[in-house]
Amino acid sequence: MEQTPTCLNRRLFLGGALSVVAAPVAARAAEATADLAARLREAAPLGRAVRLPPGVTTIRSLELPAGAILIGARGGSTLRLVGPGPLLYCRDADRLTLEAVSFDGGGASLEEGRGLLDFSDVVRLSVSGCAIRNSSRHGVNLLRCGGIFKENLIERVRDAGYHSLDGLGVDIAGNKVRECGDNGVMVWTTQAGSFEGSRIRDNAIADIHNLSGGDGPYGNGVSIWGSGSVRVENNRIDRCAYTAVRNNAGHDVVVVGNQCRSFGEKAMYAEFGAKRSEFRNNLIEDAGGGIAVANAEKGTDVAVVSGNRIFGLKETHPDREFGPEMFWQVGILAEKNCSISGNLVRGPAWIGIVLGGYRENIRVEDNEVVGADYGVGFATGRNVGTGMIVRNKITASRKAAICAMAGPSFIGDDLLGPKGDKIWPGLILRDNSVE
Repeated sequence: MEQTPTCLNRRLFLGGALSVVAAPVAARAAEATADLAARLREAAPLGRAVRLPPGVTTIRSLELPAGAILIGARGGSTLRLVGPGPLLYCRDADRLTLEAVSFDGGGASLEEGRGLLDFSDVVRLSVSGCAIRNSSRHGVNLLRCGGIFKENLIERVRDAGYHSLDGLGVDIAGNKVRECGDNGVMVWTTQAGSFEGSRIRDNAIADIHNLSGGDGPYGNGVSIWGSGSVRVENNRIDRCAYTAVRNNAGHDVVVVGNQCRSFGEKAMYAEFGAKRSEFRNNLIEDAGGGIAVANAEKGTDVAVVSGNRIFGLKETHPDREFGPEMFWQVGILAEKNCSISGNLVRGPAWIGIVLGGYRENIRVEDNEVVGADYGVGFATGRNVGTGMIVRNKITASRKAAICAMAGPSFIGDDLLGPKGDKIWPGLILRDNSVE
């Protein structure tokens, strides 16, 4: 029907109104972008800082020159994106500094894999005291960057809060990362075992979802893939759809002193080719499982699991298509060349500690398991290797203290019970106590 002044289509009306509003906004944004770009180009070669005014400045996507120093006002400065992103980007710089600025994506579109702040080949990046909000993709996306990322806030982003690929080692310290659609902090390399060297410390990571689905790549507080010599220490990680820390194929990754609560899956993983992993002195509460050093058949090898406290494992988990073979509600699971010592697992739990897989050179010493159905379980079969279960204290087990397993099923009697005198090949069992 022909439109007349007395019969306006509401959608056309709103669209027209928005276009009227958007035109001056876009014009002002273009002018502000050009002005800021000119100031940065002039100041950067001289090593001078550009200081933003207080309040909100709306700009278009802006390329930062090498050496740029951008500092917010004491009263608070916000750069808000209008039009396609990223908000700020930089390529090939020795130095780049951002300090005390709020960056707001404003719901603007970003290409897949990009970030609201998007930097590549920046050798000495420094981002401190900033806020990164409302990104339709990553909050921060780095490629081959090194430097410092400290005391920032990242919130309300669709993908990962912080994403780094093939990094040069970044000190990621004292940040708050929350309300992310896929992962909190991602430190990945394209080649498994490549030295990366980042330190993820003293951060608060919370409310991490799994919008992209899958069986583990997303929904993690800290996600490491392939990276070598990364430390994850003294972080507070809460309420993640999957895990607190997932190390997939990383080498020499140390996870120490973290406080972790409320996870849909096992709280910590070393898996699919992870090598020389360490999990020490972590606190885990309210998860589908505690710590798993798994997939030895895919190359996972050598780990230390020591001094961890694991409480309150729960029955629910996000992968309902998987059954007991995934060993849910298990405090600690390991398969190959692993030392498990000085840990406390307090129920409810199905099994406190499992010597799983082909059970090759696993030492379970001086641990305490309280209130689990089974204290310690160990794999049996033709190809199993050696294992030691010594000096462990097992209290209030509901079904058995130490028991043999065939897959997820238990066989035989409690080895610490009256009939538990069977000798299993390759297994050393001594000086354990039951209460």
